[in-house]
Amino acid sequence: MLIDKANQLLEQHKLKEAEFHFKAILNSNPQSGEALFGLGKIALRLERFDAAVYLLQKACELMPHMLDPLHALADAFNGVNSPDDALKVLEYAKSIAIHNPDPHYYLAQHYLNYGELDKAHTTFAHALSMGLYPVTAYILFELVQLGRFNKEHNYVSNLHHFLTQTNNLRLKMVCYYALGKSYDKLDDTEQAFNYYILANQLQKKLTNFSTAELNPFYKSIIDQNTPALIKSADRTFKNSITPVFIIGMPRSGSTLLEQMLANHSQFTTLGENSNISNQAVAFIEQQTQMPYPQCLSLLTNDLITKARNIYIETLKTAQPIRPYIINKLPSNYQTIGLIHLMFPNAKFINLSRDFNATAFSVFSNYFAQNEPYFCDLTEFKHYHSLYTELMAHWQSIPDIAIYNMSYEQLVNQPKEQLTALFSFLNCTFEPQSLQFYTRRSAVTTLSKHAIRQPVNTSAVANWQRYKTPLLKLLEEGTN
Repeated sequence: MLIDKANQLLEQHKLKEAEFHFKAILNSNPQSGEALFGLGKIALRLERFDAAVYLLQKACELMPHMLDPLHALADAFNGVNSPDDALKVLEYAKSIAIHNPDPHYYLAQHYLNYGELDKAHTTFAHALSMGLYPVTAYILFELVQLGRFNKEHNYVSNLHHFLTQTNNLRLKMVCYYALGKSYDKLDDTEQAFNYYILANQLQKKLTNFSTAELNPFYKSIIDQNTPALIKSADRTFKNSITPVFIIGMPRSGSTLLEQMLANHSQFTTLGENSNISNQAVAFIEQQTQMPYPQCLSLLTNDLITKARNIYIETLKTAQPIRPYIINKLPSNYQTIGLIHLMFPNAKFINLSRDFNATAFSVFSNYFAQNEPYFCDLTEFKHYHSLYTELMAHWQSIPDIAIYNMSYEQLVNQPKEQLTALFSFLNCTFEPQSLQFYTRRSAVTTLSKHAIRQPVNTSAVANWQRYKTPLLKLLEEGTN
């Protein structure tokens, strides 16, 4: 069937081909809820949230008792900054499948993302009581992350029991990460580390490339982004908004810094927004018929202006619109040169953390993306070296406004560090930046549990509890 082919293409992330098939289905059957759902999912992946809301609402009308389109519609409403509408959709989904743990899980995630931790815990716990389902692994994972357990009452036996009931590699992997976190909290570091190893090994099986394959890509970024290209940026460009990019390695404190900045009266945030690569870069690639970064050699003033306007449309979606708009996607460091050409007034904050602490945090946390540097310390070392080399290139070009900041210094001296950072950004420190944990805006990163607490140094030395086995793994290059 054509719908099966379209969904298969979507699973393979072949979005243009999938879109073509879904539209072909709609041409012959305008009332195909499945095709509308498929197009809605494509719009979600491309962060075209207005289009996603429209398509998914129509899909839900045609498939009123299907849960997946409702859950996707809730994501779309969150994308257009309508959390109340998202909540209504999720509550409706729960009401039509009251004994199904899936809608309870999605509702609990919504509470968690918006900082309602008590409601999240209660809803996850209720979903857990419904029995064993595939989603149970993720429910247990989130309950462990919330950390409301002790040696007498915990989820270790639940996790071990679930492992005996499934052969699904991903579900096993999620349970292993949860067991690692459980034993970490119970202060059994040997067991915790063993389960982190098992989790990483399983996830590595799900990856399909090696970090070394990125070497030519990074070399080409450096080769294409010459000082002369950067110097060609239009210095006469004026904009009432200053785009601010928090960049660096994953697990280096970007969510903490973002929330601190976003609590300032002059700032708002787009979160981890990928529209630089998904839209602006994709537009230039399409126009030049060359991949990034080779397409930079064919840039014209007209292309830069049009790419800029694409991202300006993204900036307009910020709620509320303020003079400084943050994008905290760490991997935006790969496109610093292009961003500077589009927005010569853009500011970059390169947030770094002790390498061993960063490596342990990556090693001990579950990243949904099956990328080798998230689940193999050798691969992570290589990825970190690529990042370090590229950042050295950017910092050798004085025209680019990059501020280097240390996570450890930020949590040890938050007021002093923020005062200096705000000076770089041409504004002044406001005390409410230190009250970031009172914000109730959505946080969807791995830090969503910890970010609801005041700034503290608890994570700074945590890796040292695992120093011997961690350094051994890093030295051996095995995982």
